[in-house]
Amino acid sequence: MPLKAMGYTQNNPKILLPNSNDNNYYLIATSTIMRNALAACFNQDPRRIFITGQPRNDKLSKDCPSDLIPEYDEYKTIILYAPTYRENGSFLFFPDFDKGRFQKFLKEHNILFIVKPHPLEEAHAIKIFKKIENIILLEDQMLQERHLDIYDFLPCTDILATDYSSIYFDFLLLDKPIIFTVPDFEEYREKRGFVLEPFEFWTPGPKVKNFKKFLEEIKKSIKDPYYYSQERRTINDLVNYYKDDRSSKRVYELVWGSI
Repeated sequence: MPLKAMGYTQNNPKILLPNSNDNNYYLIATSTIMRNALAACFNQDPRRIFITGQPRNDKLSKDCPSDLIPEYDEYKTIILYAPTYRENGSFLFFPDFDKGRFQKFLKEHNILFIVKPHPLEEAHAIKIFKKIENIILLEDQMLQERHLDIYDFLPCTDILATDYSSIYFDFLLLDKPIIFTVPDFEEYREKRGFVLEPFEFWTPGPKVKNFKKFLEEIKKSIKDPYYYSQERRTINDLVNYYKDDRSSKRVYELVWGSI
């Protein structure tokens, strides 16, 4: 589900569309607003976009499989950092990132920091976070070998940190704190743009542009799990019509009914 501009809505459009004249071609969405956003992005007839919810989100209603994370019970807080892919293939964190300070902070607050980079950005992420205690990198090969994806880890996550990735729309179903790391916001808006504006409204959590502020917002989110809760619920109601674990069933019934 799009926050950032895609297809026809990009500032520099790159259109990659399936054959929309195929009678068997449909899209799915999570709400009316998202159906309209997808229709705009891909120049589609909204009547061929069905509101079913995301099948992947059915995993969110399950208990955290603690065996996925070594020594899971020993940590007070688990933070998942899941930034979007950038076209230049470089993994972006904070320009003023202090590796030693971050390790000390994680240990003092008993935090496990899980990083899920895009497969094409793993090498950059490893350089940034290597040899830092209390950090786990989810590498694509490891996930594939274990038949896992990032959605298996969301039920374990106490705080999500992301930038412009639509994963936060899914995480809203858990009503847990979200921190938006946006050190390149102005540049990203100019080059890529957003389908949903204003950005401040559609992103229910603090926006941080430097490392110091990031640590401050982590502490606030740990202290108060209801931080930005009202804003999260407002956006969740707009982007997630269904809040259950039956999206896979709805997609199955949609496909079966069209045969």
